[in-house]
Amino acid sequence: MSNQTTLDVTTPIKIDFKEELKSSLKYLLKATTLPATPPIPGTSPWSLGIDLSWLKQLKEIFESDRWDVNSLLQDLNRWPHYTVRMSASESEDGEVVDIHFLHIKSNRKDAIPLLMLHGWPGTFWDFHKVLEPLTNPSEGEPAFHLVVPSLPGYFLSSQPQHYDWTLVDTAKLIHRLMVDVLGYSRYAGQGGDWGSYILRVIGSLYPEQAPVLHFNMFRTPPIANFDMETLTVSEKNALRRREEFQESGRGYIDIQSTKPFTIGIAIASSPTSLLTYIGEKMYSWSDTRHLDSKDVLDTIALYYLSQSFATSVLIYHQSHNLRAEMTTPAANGEVRWKVRSKIGFSLFPYEIGASPRAYIQACGNLVFYKERAFGGHFPALDNPEGLIEDLREFVGKNWEILI
Repeated sequence: MSNQTTLDVTTPIKIDFKEELKSSLKYLLKATTLPATPPIPGTSPWSLGIDLSWLKQLKEIFESDRWDVNSLLQDLNRWPHYTVRMSASESEDGEVVDIHFLHIKSNRKDAIPLLMLHGWPGTFWDFHKVLEPLTNPSEGEPAFHLVVPSLPGYFLSSQPQHYDWTLVDTAKLIHRLMVDVLGYSRYAGQGGDWGSYILRVIGSLYPEQAPVLHFNMFRTPPIANFDMETLTVSEKNALRRREEFQESGRGYIDIQSTKPFTIGIAIASSPTSLLTYIGEKMYSWSDTRHLDSKDVLDTIALYYLSQSFATSVLIYHQSHNLRAEMTTPAANGEVRWKVRSKIGFSLFPYEIGASPRAYIQACGNLVFYKERAFGGHFPALDNPEGLIEDLREFVGKNWEILI
């Protein structure tokens, strides 16, 4: 958009990408040669990171006619996309950011406005399987008006130019999108990964306007002297998986928190690099029994075709300290950034950032906690039915109380 674009005015758009990027996607995939064998014979799959055989299988699909960019574009453009130029504050000197978002309005007059927030390495398209069921449900089920933004620096949303921009600024920006731009006086929210941290800020700052918030990830400070024997089997498994991630899965956080542009540039220009780096995480953090390879490839394509990977990782650098505030206790033992909205949480067994019920209760008013049989860090992709059921139950029931 030009610099003359009026602030807070939404513009409908059709998604397309530069022809040279669409053609180079396949060209670069075919031009990249992978190793013939793993570096150390006999090592267990995934023990050194990406599994070579899995990577080869997906790369072969990606560079062949079995994956098609025009099919992806057709799927994307089935839904209404918009952009808006706006600021996190109402003052004229606030930083201006271009935000891309889906805004799908239900035909139901009683539909509930629902904000859905992705994280990294996801995109707004993580939610594509839940869009139709949530906006157009069967009779008797709650309906939703959906707002699904791309976070600043992701997809077609611009990167804030202010060095000290944090997820608090993003939370204020997204809140303004819902209330000031789209005109929703109240709304519900759903989020995981970075989306969960942004929702926590929203729930801390704006509980009256965002009174009902659902999470599929909620990293909390530990509780001193907590009796672990009071936990359910699923809660114990969630903590074990979280600890395993801290020990062997968080290396990317360190580099993206300290040298984000180095890794950003190194990965962004190669579809195979993106597939290796992001694909390893999507596989490791998902319930692979229900992970569709097309969802992985579509995610990679969206990063490459929008040329947004290098800016997507900056959030780790800019919000590193703030995230630490949310996941470690203050010196006096108090929980910081307590959520004042009603909290709902769905525990998917392959989530890397889940917390037991008691841990989340210490961070706010937890009124819904559901343990799911399958699914992971991207539940809208590997257990969309479970996520839909929980949103209908938690948001629908608690929204009715507010009316």
